[in-house]
Amino acid sequence: MPARKRYIVKLGEDGTLKIPASLLAELGVPPGSYVTITREGSGLFLRFRSKRVPLKLGRQVTTEEMERLIKEALDELVVARWET
Repeated sequence: MPARKRYIVKLGEDGTLKIPASLLAELGVPPGSYVTITREGSGLFLRFRSKRVPLKLGRQVTTEEMERLIKEALDELVVARWET
């Protein structure tokens, strides 16, 4: 397991949080990636994706998968509205 590093950053006046470029580089996160933020108690967990996962038509979709896709789309909508 990699060594644990601590980064201290300051929130902007508008609530934005800048993640150090060196940390993103270590994680292999390219510019323009999507980030899913999950709140668990007082903690936030970030998951990076390089692109959105499109819904593939022409195949069976389980109820659980559809619920997950809807939740992800709603989460992205909330983030998009928050950014404007």
